[in-house]
Amino acid sequence: MNRKKEICSCYHVTKGDIADAVADGAACYKDIKKATKAGKACGKCKKKVKKLMKKLLAD
Repeated sequence: MNRKKEICSCYHVTKGDIADAVADGAACYKDIKKATKAGKACGKCKKKVKKLMKKLLAD
């Protein structure tokens, strides 16, 4: 996984930021949004965030 790849362009949230949030206990989209702000502005990244979160939680 490329941890530097940007998922949320509004807040410049990367895959690594989301992975860190999951590692710190984020277990749902709302937790990720609270920890990283991803999806808080325009919402275009919501699908990407949820897909990555599910993948990380399954591992």
